[in-house]
Amino acid sequence: MAGNGVQPAARRVITLREDDLKICELCGQLNLATNRECFVCRWRGHFETDAGLVHAAVSLTVKQYGRLELQHLTDPVTYSVSHVTLGDRLVLLLRRTWRALIG
Repeated sequence: MAGNGVQPAARRVITLREDDLKICELCGQLNLATNRECFVCRWRGHFETDAGLVHAAVSLTVKQYGRLELQHLTDPVTYSVSHVTLGDRLVLLLRRTWRALIG
């Protein structure tokens, strides 16, 4: 996909595929697939995930802004790399500690 972008703060290149993105059916905004809600209108309903439509939305965004950046897909409030809970993190910490003790 031609939709690579740069995160301005860190200047890291991110590579995205169509299945990493979705389109809000309420406002039409391109979102990261991991967003729990649309970062523009806060919609929590259905999102369009058709690869052809997502690709067209990426092309429009690139045409409008010159490139696709993380800020065009999400905001810090809705951005989530993974859905690891605090409990998951605690279990992982306990496992690592246990392995270190018996290890």
